[in-house]
Amino acid sequence: AKIAGDAGLEWRFAGKAEEQAETFADMGVGAAIGLAGMFLVLAWIFGSYSRPLAVLAVVPLGFIGVSLGHFFTGFDLTILSMIGMIGLSGIVINDSIVLIVAITDHEQEGKPPLQAIEDGSCDRLRAVILTSLTTISGLLPLCFETSLQAQFLIPVALTIVAGLATATLLILFVVPAMLAVGLDLRRLVGAGRADERQVVLTGRDAGPEAITR
Repeated sequence: AKIAGDAGLEWRFAGKAEEQAETFADMGVGAAIGLAGMFLVLAWIFGSYSRPLAVLAVVPLGFIGVSLGHFFTGFDLTILSMIGMIGLSGIVINDSIVLIVAITDHEQEGKPPLQAIEDGSCDRLRAVILTSLTTISGLLPLCFETSLQAQFLIPVALTIVAGLATATLLILFVVPAMLAVGLDLRRLVGAGRADERQVVLTGRDAGPEAITR
């Protein structure tokens, strides 16, 4: 940039770098549209705006495992890795939905919210782990494939395997924890509104002077 500025030149990346930048931009737009669509569908199914956020919050957690998997195996993050991330997001969200549906069923049975979260998480522990293990087992041999034809698929398989292995453990802790945090926030908001109503009612009972104070 300094040389171009001193010489009065303009420069830009072209060729493969330009195509890669356009691809990443298109993937970003597609991912945003996909996440927005998933949020709307989940909000409609659950009848809530907070629970879809708990589901979608696990998507970035999958990137932790993806980064670690690429780092320890010596692979670079490429466009194929990003494509694998999109597929990983769908699997991770599926596990979260299975967990939240079980929690919702327990709540509809009349259990206290925290008890429903605990029982639902215990009920779906095996289902979530089995779903992840079967996917990982199916893709793991591809990660060790040495044939030339399979080399470009290894980043995709590695992304899903490493990301899903890490995200599965995080899902079992983060999703219930986020639901519990949502309960705490609703209690705080409800307590604040109750205090406001109490102050108004007390002021009305005590007369104009109390309202002024």
